[in-house]
Amino acid sequence: MNFIRSSAVLLGLALSGCLLAPDRAAWNAQERVIQPMGDEGRTPGSLVVETVFLGIDNGFERRRPFFLYDEQGRYLTHYQNDKMSAVTLAPGRYVVVTGVMTANKRVQVVIRDGMTTHIRLEDFKSAPEAP
Repeated sequence: MNFIRSSAVLLGLALSGCLLAPDRAAWNAQERVIQPMGDEGRTPGSLVVETVFLGIDNGFERRRPFFLYDEQGRYLTHYQNDKMSAVTLAPGRYVVVTGVMTANKRVQVVIRDGMTTHIRLEDFKSAPEAP
């Protein structure tokens, strides 16, 4: 039974338009920037990203992954993001890309020491498409 449920979830992910990471996603001075909240401190900064909810598989929440780029547009890594856990990042400017419907959407964020930057799903929905 678990095999059938897992297969159904994988099929659902495939049909939901799982998108591949773009090769590049450079910072654009003309686009909106999401700023961190909280007081600056000595601890590293963090990022929490709300992506599209895909369903529950064996009691675990499944969400779209997101892709992280530096401000020059170089791909850094991806995060599965099933738990929407905070990701620790060095201070700086980043571009975050995830799939919304059938398009990759991009938002720009600033990470500061001791502060958390939150990206809401609504931020992605109103964001420009990634190349």
